[in-house]
Amino acid sequence: MSGENAIPSFPPPPPPPPPSGQKKRRSPLVLGGMIFGISPLLFSLVASIFVEDALNESTALGSTPLYMIFTLPIGFVIVMVGLTTGARNVTNRNR
Repeated sequence: MSGENAIPSFPPPPPPPPPSGQKKRRSPLVLGGMIFGISPLLFSLVASIFVEDALNESTALGSTPLYMIFTLPIGFVIVMVGLTTGARNVTNRNR
């Protein structure tokens, strides 16, 4: 039988999914820290939907993004804690 008349081969089946007990679980600290870090900005942007002059810096809502001076470093620390605990969990799982 020549190569032209041979039956085409099918691709191999995909590998089976991992068992349900070994599902990856990620730390919510990374997302939480990022949201906490920019929360004053998010608050002002949402408030600007309802108030006409919300982003004017002479108003109370306009000055809320200045609170990011405090929330960004705290959020950065929370993100770093989440990343290190996640990395530690991955290394412990690989042993």
